Amino acid sequence: MKAFKSTLILFLITISLYALGTGIEYALSLYKNNKLSQNETALKELKTQALSGNINAAFLLATAYKNGKLGKVDLEKSYYWYKQAALHGDGDAMLMLGWLHYKGSPHIAVNIKKAKFWFKQAAALGVDEAIDMLELLQ
Repeated sequence: MKAFKSTLILFLITISLYALGTGIEYALSLYKNNKLSQNETALKELKTQALSGNINAAFLLATAYKNGKLGKVDLEKSYYWYKQAALHGDGDAMLMLGWLHYKGSPHIAVNIKKAKFWFKQAAALGVDEAIDMLELLQ
């Protein structure tokens, strides 16, 4: 299931970024080849785009931090970037925030109330996995 989720997330990122027609697809290519951390120019552009409200750039950064593609796994930075994407309406980022609160980490406390909140937000946008999690948590 974990491998499926990672593959699904990568697929969603790929589709979203290629649809944009921006330079972010290069960062995605670097991500896929485990070279994003080695290209400061692409990483800087990705962060600039994310800070400018580009939800796809924020989601890619969040996933890169979550999966250790920028060094050590950093769930705090991952959370920050997922939240940026979620606040701009990204349902998949909302789902990931729900999971981070559901599972917890050394820096993110397990909080079922917050997990439900984010799952509800994602479910309202039609994210099937969020709908499933809400049923599970009832």
